[in-house]
Amino acid sequence: MSPNALKAGRFRGRLAVAIVLLLLVFLYLIWRLVDLEVLHYQRFRHMAEANHTAIVPVSPARGLILASHGQILAANHPRYVLELIPDETEHLHETLQRLRRLFPIPAKNIQHFMHTLDDKPPYIPRILMHHLDASQIADFAVRDMQFPGVQVAAQWHRYYPFKNLFSSVVGYVGPISVSNLKGFDPQKYIYRRFIGENGLEYAFERQLRGKFGYQIKEVNALGVPVANLRNIPPTPGDNLQTSLRLRVQRAVARVMQRNHFRGALVAVNPESGAVIASYSNPSFNANWFVDGISAAHWQNLLHNKGRPLLNRVAQGLYPPGSCIKPFYSIAALQDKVIQPDFHTYCPGYIRLGGHVYWDWYRSGFGETGLTKALAWSVDVFFYKLAIKMGIQRQDAALWRFGFGKPAPIDTPGSASGFVPTPRWKEAHFHQPWYTGDSVILGIGQGYLLVTPLQLVRAVSAIANGGYLPYLHVVTALINPETGVRQTLPIPPSKNLHIPAFALRAVRKGMTACVTRGTCKSIATPGLTMAGKTGTAEVPVGYQNGRTIYNDDSLFIGWAPLHHPQIAVAAIVEDGGNNAWQALPVAKAAILSDLRPSMKLRDFTNIVVNPAQAFG
Repeated sequence: MSPNALKAGRFRGRLAVAIVLLLLVFLYLIWRLVDLEVLHYQRFRHMAEANHTAIVPVSPARGLILASHGQILAANHPRYVLELIPDETEHLHETLQRLRRLFPIPAKNIQHFMHTLDDKPPYIPRILMHHLDASQIADFAVRDMQFPGVQVAAQWHRYYPFKNLFSSVVGYVGPISVSNLKGFDPQKYIYRRFIGENGLEYAFERQLRGKFGYQIKEVNALGVPVANLRNIPPTPGDNLQTSLRLRVQRAVARVMQRNHFRGALVAVNPESGAVIASYSNPSFNANWFVDGISAAHWQNLLHNKGRPLLNRVAQGLYPPGSCIKPFYSIAALQDKVIQPDFHTYCPGYIRLGGHVYWDWYRSGFGETGLTKALAWSVDVFFYKLAIKMGIQRQDAALWRFGFGKPAPIDTPGSASGFVPTPRWKEAHFHQPWYTGDSVILGIGQGYLLVTPLQLVRAVSAIANGGYLPYLHVVTALINPETGVRQTLPIPPSKNLHIPAFALRAVRKGMTACVTRGTCKSIATPGLTMAGKTGTAEVPVGYQNGRTIYNDDSLFIGWAPLHHPQIAVAAIVEDGGNNAWQALPVAKAAILSDLRPSMKLRDFTNIVVNPAQAFG
């Protein structure tokens, strides 16, 4: 091959390589252009916008909680706070020191801030100071450039206008922490400050919290907003319409507080299961928890012998005493253990296996039928009934009326109580079940424990014709923007299939209890009622080798007799003898609901005659 041809071949080879390289570069440029302008357009557009925009979340107003007649039980008040975002703050300790020279930030707030610094992601604002006034806001406005990551923010503040009146049922909100986010999506709480921690605030957190809105602002090179580009308004949470009646709750609280009673009352509509009142005394101020409870308040609550944090309505465990007798009576009639005309003789005691079981009235009641036994709470009658029934039927009767499992209700934390069984006693005490255990169980003593919620639900079944209702506090969700009301579906009541003759017999006895028996002092002219008292011995200590007991006072009942509108369960702890303390509490609830013309102050003066109250 000639030298010229060799040179020409080399040139063509270099040219081909150059063309290929140019083609590859050209294809790469085209691919990058498509990648930037087509495939990832939205991503790079957002990145570019982020260089000159800032997204500011706007918190929604939390839904209100309303009483049945519209009174606000949980409200929102606007306020301004000083807050710090750790992720955006350089020299954290130095910033805090300079802020304290400018604002009277309490030392405890700084301590709490440092102690909980790792409880939340660093991009969530932390409040350093609450309730800023106008002059403090102005002072910070002229210095905000000196404090990157620190800002004055407007927010809604939860407020409970009735303080401790509805604390046990409405509940409260508190600052968000890792522990109280369990069960909720953390992503929905990135910019939130509060979360429901108890009661309705917790149970309906998802409906109450609302949805965040956003402000898209244009910022300069220093990150200072210079223009508002777009507003996406927040969606407020739904309002909760409840069945709670402020008048009834107030009347019950007045009686319990004026008499220094420790206990609980729950009142419901026995037909629908709607809760009319739910009060536990002593209680606590729900506002203490909103910003995080102070150490002083927390210690006061923890060391208070009255245990104000205990919701006695749903979580208080009590021996029911004689209030359990109507339910055994229905089961015994339904199972044909006795007939409605069954009679027995009461000499004031029975003797069983060398042990004497006394009636509360030691002189005895003589010949006694079911009506008299319920009216005067004749223990001997129910001792003998317990022996006839036996533990299997006793337990079946208790479970049938909902004891031994949490009462179904739309508020959290209901206790299950306890129904003893022979197997349980054998496992825990290594002893068989004795007939004497059944005898004691027959008057609501021994190992049996119930809650006021269970009692009011069970007595509602006697009042309404044999249906165990699903208890509920919230009746509807209301959209605060449109006013549209969404009625919540209520699960159907459970039909116990109680024969009419059994209901008639027990109702007759509970009516006689009010007209001439141990409940006589609760009777009101012109108003028909049915009820049952109870006295429960509760061990409180030992002295000289003997157990010391206090007596709890209980009452269950309903009114009016034939068209019931309210059923109640009341308990007063350590009430003493004769079980009279629960009667004025129950009477206040019934009359405040059914006698709207009565003034609230009249309920403070409700008096019963202790000499007429036994059981």
